[in-house]
Amino acid sequence: MSECIICKGNEKVLINKGFIIKDVDSFLSKGAFWIGNQNDNMWTFIYKGKDIDKIVTDANEQMHNGIPFEDTTIYNVINILYDNHISFAMWYDIYFDDLDICKTKKEVLETCYNHIMDISGMCEVYIVFNDECSIVK
Repeated sequence: MSECIICKGNEKVLINKGFIIKDVDSFLSKGAFWIGNQNDNMWTFIYKGKDIDKIVTDANEQMHNGIPFEDTTIYNVINILYDNHISFAMWYDIYFDDLDICKTKKEVLETCYNHIMDISGMCEVYIVFNDECSIVK
């Protein structure tokens, strides 16, 4: 398996930003409770030809080769999602039970960075940002 992401929010605002919106399959819908369980409004994406697993593993390789986190595609994707009030959950494989809940952009970015650069080298991101429940936008 690989890295997974599901999103909820106005996907139309992302289409002109390089996102291809895809329906959530039955496997991905298992993590839907993190962002509201309304499967009819949930989706995933390909960004500029890459799925989330490729985006995360590319970031891991780049960052280990000295590229700043701020110059990676995952950093750009997270900012676009957050700035457009898109709720999302990311997890690896079947492990969607224990995700870090982030309420601010700073928390989302720091958690993503820390998971990608984890000392274990696993490069697995486990985060939730639920725009509807966030205190700071």
